[in-house]
Amino acid sequence: MVMAESGVGRLLEDALRVFRENYPMYEPKVGVAAPGRVNLIGEHTDYNQGFVLPVALPMVTVVVGCQSADGIISLLTTAKEADEPKQLEFPVPTESKPLSPGIPCWANYVKGVIHHYR
Repeated sequence: MVMAESGVGRLLEDALRVFRENYPMYEPKVGVAAPGRVNLIGEHTDYNQGFVLPVALPMVTVVVGCQSADGIISLLTTAKEADEPKQLEFPVPTESKPLSPGIPCWANYVKGVIHHYR
């Protein structure tokens, strides 16, 4: 994550530049930013008629990407705090070869989203 106060537009521009430097054979098709948040109370209660108190954080997650036809998913982070390696490639998951958590830890959340929406 990166601090929102530096300007989301600039963060997206930086992400596009890093994408083009690392994947010159592809043109990014998606660039999105999402604000950080935390639930102080009410984790998983909002959809059960419970109370929830979400609070915005001064951080933003930025994602830039495109689809490729080679069956390989490539991830790259620019977060200084992230563990190594900062770049990772793995095959698109299938029923017989699902994704599993591993190293680097920063990629595990992304792998979980990919696994859920495949």
